[in-house]
Amino acid sequence: MKSKQYVFLIFITGVLLNSLHWDTAFPQQSPVQDNPVLAPEAAVSPVIDGIGNDSCWQNVPWQSIAQVWIPYGAKVDSNDYSGHYKVVWSSTTNLLYFLVEVIDKVFVDGFMPGVTADIYNFDIVEVFIDEDKSGGLHVFDGKDSIGLQWGTNAENAFAYHIYADFPKEGQVTTKCYVYDLAGTSWSDAKSMNYTSHLPSFALRKTGNKAVWEFSLIVYNDTYEDTMSNKDSARVRLHAGKAMGLSLAYCDNDHPEKNPKVRDYMFGSVWEPSPGNFHWMNADYFGTVKLVSHLPSNTSTEQHKH
Repeated sequence: MKSKQYVFLIFITGVLLNSLHWDTAFPQQSPVQDNPVLAPEAAVSPVIDGIGNDSCWQNVPWQSIAQVWIPYGAKVDSNDYSGHYKVVWSSTTNLLYFLVEVIDKVFVDGFMPGVTADIYNFDIVEVFIDEDKSGGLHVFDGKDSIGLQWGTNAENAFAYHIYADFPKEGQVTTKCYVYDLAGTSWSDAKSMNYTSHLPSFALRKTGNKAVWEFSLIVYNDTYEDTMSNKDSARVRLHAGKAMGLSLAYCDNDHPEKNPKVRDYMFGSVWEPSPGNFHWMNADYFGTVKLVSHLPSNTSTEQHKH
């Protein structure tokens, strides 16, 4: 009997060691957002206050912003950073609504357009959206070789870089600056101010947690900033609509350094090496599908990070 127990012990030990070796050789990947992300319609639109306690948020699963795009595949302790988001929509207001929570050991602000380092070198949230999920390049309104390399329509997709000064402890700010790149080439590059695309915005910080809550107008690829009637490019949201969507967070851990330089960039979907393709190519975006309500078997527990 003892010999059988000994053999069984050896067998179990071998299984455990093999499992340990497997986990070491093929470590678990960081979580990604659902494919697709299901965004339910809000019966009542949220109050944009950076608290996130509205009824529309309560049963919506969190979506991870955990993939390390810069430096690609780096390991980051959860005490240093963790982030996730939720998204809902409203047919009444015809807006998307986002709730983003980030735990970060240090928050860095101080961005000034045209004065400081580029916006992505500060702690910001980025929303990448491709209204018709057509994919493709979206940097410039380029022609010939520029068009082939950087795109022929900068509004084919939007890369919203959302900046705001962090408020004092427990307070809230409702002012933000939203940037994207446009123009016809690098010699004609333009810093587009798309702050008006976010009709309402709130950022609240408590300890090492920051909460962004905001609404977003969805425009199609006919949008031009010079349009006299921008509503003509505005999309009517409806249940069943699918769009390209990913979120990202740029993280600076060194407020003492000048000029500011981004330390990390985290995204909600996986990208191939070397990472950070979203700003130029919508082929890498994830997918969101607008639904009237979430399936009854949807669980928020499995999405807690």
